Amino acid sequence: MGHYIEQEQSQEASTESTSDSSTTPNIRARSFAAVPASNAPSDLKSDDNTLPRKDAVDIASYQSWMTQADFNSLKSSGVKSIIVKLTEGTNYTNPYAANQIKMAQNAGLNVAVYHYARLTGANSQSAANSLAIQEAAYFAKVAKSFGLSSNTVMIMDCEQPYRDGSGNIIGPNPVTVDWATAGVQFSNQLKAQGYANTIFYTSASWIGTNTATCQMNYNTLGGAKKLWAAQYLYGKPSSNALKNTQYGAWQYTSQMYFQGTANLKSHAVDTSIDYNNIFSPKDPVPPVGNKNIYRLYNTQNREHLYTSDVNEKNQLPKISKDWKYEGLAWQAPSSSNTPVYRVYNPQSGEHLYTRDNYEISVLTSKYGWKKEGVAFYSGGSQPVYRLYNAAAGIGSHFITLDSYEKTVLTTKQGWKYEGIAWYGN
Repeated sequence: MGHYIEQEQSQEASTESTSDSSTTPNIRARSFAAVPASNAPSDLKSDDNTLPRKDAVDIASYQSWMTQADFNSLKSSGVKSIIVKLTEGTNYTNPYAANQIKMAQNAGLNVAVYHYARLTGANSQSAANSLAIQEAAYFAKVAKSFGLSSNTVMIMDCEQPYRDGSGNIIGPNPVTVDWATAGVQFSNQLKAQGYANTIFYTSASWIGTNTATCQMNYNTLGGAKKLWAAQYLYGKPSSNALKNTQYGAWQYTSQMYFQGTANLKSHAVDTSIDYNNIFSPKDPVPPVGNKNIYRLYNTQNREHLYTSDVNEKNQLPKISKDWKYEGLAWQAPSSSNTPVYRVYNPQSGEHLYTRDNYEISVLTSKYGWKKEGVAFYSGGSQPVYRLYNAAAGIGSHFITLDSYEKTVLTTKQGWKYEGIAWYGN
């Protein structure tokens, strides 16, 4: 990330920015500089304890050289999160993303993903808003196809406009397009697609509180903590003089050499300090009178478990590494006239969810299943679908609110649609 931010920030000296500064340059009257920040350190090393914390590393297709050993080494070096470039515009997907995500997860690192926003050709705010919605829809579609859980942190990378090889500005005209306003549309579309955790990456000089003089008004975007600010200093960054602390995170270098493997020693990576743990997945707070229903998956027996019990959701992955938390499944009312029951087969270990009393009666009286009581309640505006696949074994029944997931499973992976099981939000 920061392909053009580093150029733009070469115009500013580090002494001109402080961690509590509320003023920003009028970037609407500025262009991105073509000269790199020659005074920014290019040889930072991870074993230098005077540097800020190395909480997060972001990667893209440029880091196709990374192996499992590199991710394991980053974890050992204290890195907590890997932010993977997933998409760009409305038709590009990082061809290495799937493997990068898998290796990061294997190393025990938290994974967030980002979308490089283009809004190409927008010459008005309405056009920019429309393009932001289209790009967010594409981002969400790819995230779902990669199996990323609904609580994954999704990042909108806002860096344009920038210049092509001939010096022509590509992307929206900064005079007519406000990126923060488009960002709200981007975030709303992601939320509509099931991803409620959106943050925004941009240059520190783009951020402020006055829409007339800055591109990223953080009040428009939900507060300063929703921003991941990039600023590469002229001097060496120091843990004793942290910058941009008013924001959620600060990307302070693109030139960090981690010392754990030969690969990392020879390839610099972008590194950030995460002030507010903004890259870690978070479950949304349900509306009053509702509960979150969580989804977990057992990699051993291929069963999905659905629960409103936060303790069960948190403890199962700790008790057994086979259980993986997959995020929020849907939101259900705390009570209603339509309970959904959970029954358990002690012989196979399978759980089944149903609001059909007859189905419960047959399973418990003839096949040895045990009642476990009310799991949650039906209620809401969106259908929750039930699918069946005998080949899946213990995990033969699958429940989802996501119509896209239902379509993929039934049209490409051999699952049979059994109808609407109940309703949620």
